[in-house]
Parts: sequence; structure tokens; C-alpha cells
Amino acid sequence: MIACLSISGFELKAALRRSPSLALHPAALAPEPGVEPLIGPVTAAAEAMGVRPGMRLGEALATCPRLVLVDPDPAAAERAWEETVRSLEDAGFAVEPAALGIAYFETRGVERLYGGLEPALRRALAAVGAAWDARIGAAGRRFAALAAASVAKPGQVLVVRDEEMGRFLAPLPLSLLPLERQRYEELEALGVRKLGQLAGLPGGAVAERLGPDGRRAWSLARGGAAASCRRRWGTS
Repeated sequence: MIACLSISGFELKAALRRSPSLALHPAALAPEPGVEPLIGPVTAAAEAMGVRPGMRLGEALATCPRLVLVDPDPAAAERAWEETVRSLEDAGFAVEPAALGIAYFETRGVERLYGGLEPALRRALAAVGAAWDARIGAAGRRFAALAAASVAKPGQVLVVRDEEMGRFLAPLPLSLLPLERQRYEELEALGVRKLGQLAGLPGGAVAERLGPDGRRAWSLARGGAAASCRRRWGTS
């Protein structure tokens, strides 16, 4: 199986290491200078006040006037992510980092080491540490593993067997797919809002209307192609 480790809001959590008490208050990662003023990840307290990642800055401040904006610290985030990946590697996992807060690894080589699939995945969570609120999804396909990690609760391991994949993916939102906003809007205009609805359309028709990106999204909605993980160069 392929496992996906996900740490939601990793860049905000890394920045908050400088001021850990802010993690309990309404806070959000401030927009990068010179880009569209959309806020990044938010704390649970901010979410409870109605603030959502991707909101325009003015809307977020109007929704929660007490919102604290945390300046991004890309260097700190990179260092924290390297520490996290190294912790997994030190525990015996061959890791393929995909983005800050997202990494893949195959379970085949570690299941025997730790006494089975779920014990191995729980060992991976322990290696990362409880402070990050990581979660892990595992499945026979990469996208299904990512989807499982995305819907798992912090500290949870969620395994999707091959025979469960279609039923598991069907009710999940299109936002899990790597699509531009315009493509989401086109699909929603057609009444397609869930992965199962997209997977049920003819692939050729999706490709004709949305091009290669649409065809890839359609394939992912059906579980995606089987793929292996590639460990980092220079790791053992």
C-alpha cells in the first residue's frame, strides 16, 4: 500500500512555533506580499469564528475583528519540514515529500518491521510527534491515500482497501482534486460537486470539455493510476 502523511496548515503551525500561545486564539497565516490578499491556513479558534482558508483578507477581518495575522516564515517552515521528514526516515520509512506537510511512503518494507500495516502507520505518526496533529491515509493508489489523509482526524490512521475505494471516494468533494478554480466552477455549473459524480461521467466527454486537466481529474476521481513512491536522493 501507499501511505500519505498529511499535516494540515503546516506553514501556519511552523510559524506559530515562535508564539505557541497564539495557536489557541483566532489566527491565520497572512498573505504573502505582492500576491492576491487571501489568507492561508487558520487556527481552530479562527475557524470556529467563521474564518476559512482562502478568504479575502478584508472579509476575514470583518468576520473576526480579533483575528491575528501571522507573518509567513518560509525558512522556518522548510526547516521544520526537513526535521519531520528526517524523523520518518530515521524510523525506517523511505519518504517521498510532495509539498510542505504532505509526504508519501510505501508500507511494504515496514509492515514486517513493525508487525503489520496499522502498527507501521502508527509508528510513523509517533515519529512525527503529536504536536503536529498529523494524520495518515493508506490505500492502493496515491490519490486515494491522499484523500484518506485529507478526511482523517488528527492523530488518526485511515486505511482504504481496494474493494472500498469507489464507495470511499464517491461522496468526497471536488476540492480534493488539483484543478484551477475555473475548472471547479465549470464542473459545478454542470451539477458535478462530488468525486463520484465526476467518476460516473464518460472520460472522453470530460476530456473534450475540460482538456487534459479534466481527464486527469476524472482519472483521479476513479482512484488514479497505480504508482510507486520514490525516496529522496541521498537517503538510506
